[in-house]
Amino acid sequence: MSKKSSSHPKALYQLRKVTRVSALVILAVVVLGFFLPTDYRVERSIIVNKPHDVVVNALLGGHSLPDWMFISGGKVDQHEGLFQPGDSVSISYADSADKGSLTFTTVTTNTIAFDVQPKAGVDLVRNTIYVSGDDASTNVDWEIEGQLRAGFLSPYLAFFANRIAGSNFEASLQRLKEKVEIAQ
Repeated sequence: MSKKSSSHPKALYQLRKVTRVSALVILAVVVLGFFLPTDYRVERSIIVNKPHDVVVNALLGGHSLPDWMFISGGKVDQHEGLFQPGDSVSISYADSADKGSLTFTTVTTNTIAFDVQPKAGVDLVRNTIYVSGDDASTNVDWEIEGQLRAGFLSPYLAFFANRIAGSNFEASLQRLKEKVEIAQ
């Protein structure tokens, strides 16, 4: 029995050591969260080898928006004609009855701005697409910026926003490029 009792305090010491290290790691993560920003900015660009007006028509065409706009687990509903400021379409999700919305706020030949509300109760995400080019190719720049309000997780979500949202932008822009370059 003496051997069992002598190893028992050693196990308690190891458990106490692991618990203290874990507590220090958790404390460090919490403290770090106070110093990380909760704002984010995501930018992606692509060059489409088609004239400026062809790309703008694809961006604003209500019939083509669902083909190139990538929404994880969802899809933008179709719209008749070209989008104008104030026009809105629903975002439908395959796994939920909840709907979101995409509302155009600015529509010019060089700037397209729209707000996305993924679902009711979720903050708006302001999107701006800048289009520049000539008769041979068009540069499409897409950006969002904002501030997350998700409590304790906000700084960490903002930290990863570039990767998460950026991959959605990349998918959308690649789809746009393929749609426009193949269709014409």
